[in-house]
Amino acid sequence: MSKNHNRKADIAKPHLEEEIFMSAIALGDRALAESNKLLSIWGMTALQYNALKVLYVEDSKGEGLPSMEIGQRLYTRVPDVTRLLERMVDKGWVTRERDLVNKRVVRSKLTDIGIQLVESAYLPLRESDSKQLEQLTDEEKTELARLLNKAKTSG
Repeated sequence: MSKNHNRKADIAKPHLEEEIFMSAIALGDRALAESNKLLSIWGMTALQYNALKVLYVEDSKGEGLPSMEIGQRLYTRVPDVTRLLERMVDKGWVTRERDLVNKRVVRSKLTDIGIQLVESAYLPLRESDSKQLEQLTDEEKTELARLLNKAKTSG
């Protein structure tokens, strides 16, 4: 194997920012895999749970939320929130109805089954999250959360 001496970039050793991003991606990937594994007990994915939790927390009055509002609160971008919600309608976790005032808006609401799913999965997920970060002190977790939030909101 011959070396190409025309290369100008030194990319063998990752720079600090690359190390940070790679670690964040690896942590997120591991956390997502663990969450999906745990949530499979209830027949749902982490993304579905996240959407159900958004409805549970943000729609406490049971009036429903528009798809766009749900999509803005999800932890990851979803190209088609409507399809995500329709799959959950098919499972009986969510209902969708046109807004009475603005017929262009469709509001999604949790069903009793959706509420039970969120409530059943919440504590096991919290325990799983805690276990994944058990090597950090509470102060380190607070600082990590602060720094990740700062990096997420800048730029």
